[in-house]
Amino acid sequence: MRQIYNIKVQFVSLLLLLASYSTHFSQNSEHLNSVFSSNVKNIKSSSVPISFSGFYRFLGYAKNQNETFPTNNGKTFVLLSGDYYRVPMLLLKLKGLTKDNISFGADFMINSLYKGPAESNSKILTLNLGLNLRTSFKTKIGKFKLSSGGVSWYKQSRLTVWGNRTYNRRSIYDRMPQTALTRTPNVRYEKYYKNGLIDQGIRYGSRAFQGLFFSGQNLPYKFSFKGVLGKSNFNRSIFNNSDNFIGCFRVNKKFNNKFNISYNYLNSVASLDTLTDDVKKYNIHTIELTKKWKKIIFNFETGIGNYLSPSYDFKYGEALIFNIKTVKSVKIPLDIQLYRISPQFVNLTGNFLNTTVLEVFPNISGVGTTVRTPFNSPIVGLGSHTNNRQGISFNAEHSFGNLKINGGLGVFAEIDTSYASLTYSYNVNAQTLSRFNIFRRSWGPYNSLNSIFRRVFEDVSIIDASSTEKASFKKFFNTLEFQAKYKNKIGSHNFYIFSLSRLNSCQKEIKALPQYNLNPTTLISQFSQEFDFSLELNPSTTFIFSYGIERIIGNSLTGIGDQDISLGGNTINNLLENLGFDRFTEKNFSKNQQNRLFGIGLDYKIAKNAMLFIRHNWYKYYDPNFVLNNLRGTETMLEIKILF
Repeated sequence: MRQIYNIKVQFVSLLLLLASYSTHFSQNSEHLNSVFSSNVKNIKSSSVPISFSGFYRFLGYAKNQNETFPTNNGKTFVLLSGDYYRVPMLLLKLKGLTKDNISFGADFMINSLYKGPAESNSKILTLNLGLNLRTSFKTKIGKFKLSSGGVSWYKQSRLTVWGNRTYNRRSIYDRMPQTALTRTPNVRYEKYYKNGLIDQGIRYGSRAFQGLFFSGQNLPYKFSFKGVLGKSNFNRSIFNNSDNFIGCFRVNKKFNNKFNISYNYLNSVASLDTLTDDVKKYNIHTIELTKKWKKIIFNFETGIGNYLSPSYDFKYGEALIFNIKTVKSVKIPLDIQLYRISPQFVNLTGNFLNTTVLEVFPNISGVGTTVRTPFNSPIVGLGSHTNNRQGISFNAEHSFGNLKINGGLGVFAEIDTSYASLTYSYNVNAQTLSRFNIFRRSWGPYNSLNSIFRRVFEDVSIIDASSTEKASFKKFFNTLEFQAKYKNKIGSHNFYIFSLSRLNSCQKEIKALPQYNLNPTTLISQFSQEFDFSLELNPSTTFIFSYGIERIIGNSLTGIGDQDISLGGNTINNLLENLGFDRFTEKNFSKNQQNRLFGIGLDYKIAKNAMLFIRHNWYKYYDPNFVLNNLRGTETMLEIKILF
């Protein structure tokens, strides 16, 4: 009864949050399409065409915790609105074009209007991405484009400038702010069933820059180029008034429609002191080739890079990424990837994580604080890379009627020994846990959790270390991923089932498959299983269900928990224990984390460009060997997104 009462309280609370603007919403319900648009018809044509577009996004949370971390100040009920991650609640994009074919634009935002009378909200309307000016012109030798001003999104190559694009195996129960609205709620799940891709906007696979952008196309001999000179979040100085810049460009030569060769360059420099010439900088040069046959695509990028700062002086190190894959039309599409990235090859704007230079993200106080991404020998999924690592992965997919399956297997190894620690990211309850401490490092009852953008990763120390604080052995990693997608109908209603299984491990010796046991050489084993179910109730309404479980098992080299040893260790096989086969289960006193999510939701189309999303989650995170790691509660989220 108490659980039912808590759910009612949370839903009622969210409805109260909407009261501030519900009157305006209801007064115009019969003219939704016109109300949600800021554009008006022009009475006469303008010499300077100007257009507006954007969105309004309300997001409300109600969280009720039955069990909390001791460091959570005993807070058991939270009610708030506004996005935790500084994503705008209202975004207004202005675009214009002059007679001279010079385009200009500005993005205005209102960020988290409902946070209360804080000083930071005194200026509600702000420039989000700055003022942008763009122009293009054609000549006899080609077409050229120039733009400058505010932030724009740019990508170049995987080893220079590229966002982290993997095989897109994930649960789509949680929504991202940039997730586009579809024609009907069901279209989102249909698209994911067909090809696994999720439209995440221009940011997906790109990096944010502010500066001068330039490009040239249709040049003689089939040449083209593009580049940017300016600033990025990844090359900030220690002080706001210190110099920093990043420049990169790409020159491409197309020999025919099936063969390209490119040269890529990147240079990043950031000052470390206003009184000295101390800087941190890195340079990268790569060559990239792409060749297409009838059913095979070959891509290869290789290059060198160095890094220099008062603490590090890395000479040039090598890197390569080799990809060969078949087109989707073959019976069993394959994707084989081989990569090697030297410890000296450091780059934060590429498609890999840095594990050798800790100083890259400075500790800037206030809003600018950035928490580093997983650093200490991270366990990553297929398609993600780190430096100081090499390995190979195989991915394949096939269809059996309405059942589509895809999966991959990867084996990786460190090139040099690294720090006596490692990190892993949670697959289940990641967004829920990240909202406890936004962009914070070393929090939680054992100071081992780190929150980055909508994710949480944990640091694990390894006892077996040398005098230099490095592990006395090289680490080896294995990854196995398997996804199944099924579509059918209940009567005339479409439904979809998505299953995603992931098994990762890190050990002291190379293995062909991931390990899930208490082998003395296996440091960490991580298993997660997620199920998503969606049912189209009608063209405007889709019901969502999600269930996820996760287990992380550590051996004695990762430390012993604080549970009373006299009580005995805890099993690593819950199924056998629940069936009564205690004598066949292995016990341990080390990390034994268990993560669980049960969620239901509703996607509802209000009007042509407006949708409502509701999610209610029951979450649990605990470790019987580390008694303070104990969280349990519910979370309700309501989102309304309107495009205009």
